[in-house]
Amino acid sequence: MTPWPRSLDEPLRRAWTTVGPWKALLALSLLSGAAVRVWLALTDLGVHWPDEVYQSLEPAHRLVYGRSVVAWEFVAGARNFFFPWLLAATLKVLSVLGLDGPSRYLPVLRVGLALSSMVTVAGVYRLSKALRSSLPAAVAATTALAWMSLAIYFAPRAASEVVTAAPVTWGLALLLGVPLGPTPRWKLVVGASLLGAAVLLRLHCGLFAGGALVTLLVQRRFRDAAWVGAVLAGWAVAYGLIDLVTWGGFLHSALFYLRFNVLEGRAAEWGTAPTAFYTKHLVKSLGVHWVLLAVLGLLGLRRATPVVLLAAAFLLGHLALPHKELRFLVPMLPLLCVAAGAGLDQVRAVRPLLGLGVLVTLLVTSALSFATFRSLTRRDLGQWDEGSAYDVGGPQSRLLVAASKQEDLCGLALLVGNRHDTFAFTALHRDVPFYGFDAPPRDARHYNYVIAAEGAEAGDVIATDHGVSLVRVSRAPCVKDAAWVPWLDERTRQVAQGPQSRWKR
Repeated sequence: MTPWPRSLDEPLRRAWTTVGPWKALLALSLLSGAAVRVWLALTDLGVHWPDEVYQSLEPAHRLVYGRSVVAWEFVAGARNFFFPWLLAATLKVLSVLGLDGPSRYLPVLRVGLALSSMVTVAGVYRLSKALRSSLPAAVAATTALAWMSLAIYFAPRAASEVVTAAPVTWGLALLLGVPLGPTPRWKLVVGASLLGAAVLLRLHCGLFAGGALVTLLVQRRFRDAAWVGAVLAGWAVAYGLIDLVTWGGFLHSALFYLRFNVLEGRAAEWGTAPTAFYTKHLVKSLGVHWVLLAVLGLLGLRRATPVVLLAAAFLLGHLALPHKELRFLVPMLPLLCVAAGAGLDQVRAVRPLLGLGVLVTLLVTSALSFATFRSLTRRDLGQWDEGSAYDVGGPQSRLLVAASKQEDLCGLALLVGNRHDTFAFTALHRDVPFYGFDAPPRDARHYNYVIAAEGAEAGDVIATDHGVSLVRVSRAPCVKDAAWVPWLDERTRQVAQGPQSRWKR
């Protein structure tokens, strides 16, 4: 007995198979997703977590311009230089093009990062179609990520978790699609190379690279597995050689990172969280959109088995680690959307009318997430303080850009906010001391500008931004501070002075 009136058979079939409206929706989601990400990149200069500056932009700025605030990872050799090298190459090209200065290169960099996140969104469609999802399911999966508030929030950030999502999604799309015949060799080489590059960007993505190789073996695609394994081995050698050149040891940063985080568990020094942390804050930040994606993702196990298992393994691996941050899961989000699209097809195969209803519901929750993306708070994202998640430290960073244009600047002290929440020398771009809470007394004359609460400091107010002012407090030349060092914090100082220091100027 059919579960719906037979008169609905033809309308249901047309709703699922008519191409035009679904292609139009795909174009709308891609264009609107790109537009809001570019807008955010140009209007928000906030910092979610210091890593998005001090493990990417700042070391890149030092490579090109010779100055930055330095985090402990780049003193101990705990990070690979691949990502900073890519950013440094971009900065160098921009300087050759005349875009030299933070007011020019920062917007270009952030817009570029925002648009790269749309490459991830397009990858969701590509991976969905490679797994033989229907057009409506693939479009719904793509829209779910294009309009996802969490994906929009992270889009313009130079964080390795964000940047790796694109090569992971496209690499899997090239390797794990349902083959209609022998896989072209270029697909194997390019797909494996994308996954290898993702590992260089973030070591955790080794799970996706290894998972893709295991999947090919399970599918008895031994020739393909041999090619992928060889290419991944080449990227592993490249990883080791980069560390050898920069840190003096083959695979130094990878081995240091694994020892520090896995064997010693010292990432817990930055805080620990219960197992329910990710579920709690995914629900707080995405609401019913996350619940629906998670349920559909599980239902997609039959049609998108490798993707569901890789996403689940990635999540479970991070659940096992005591230190948890929501940004760690960004590479998993596109895979979740692909799995949800497969789940839609599974529901439709069993109950066509229910499948259409769930499809419409997913589009509605995607639209609601898109409409409310600016309502995200820091608590929603698992951080400890209240307030909007957007533009944290943005006023201070914009005033650093303003300070970079002052010809008489010879030193600057940040007296309001935290230096961790700024773009530091990427925004300041001047070879002068930049003090935080450790600023020496004013009468030492080591700085002549301060960033302070509006009205809190006497002097010439140069610019004001949301209650924070850039103030010239002295017109006299600065006295050189021989004791100033570019360390980010006390931990960096301790590492720099310890036996594990590998600091290279």
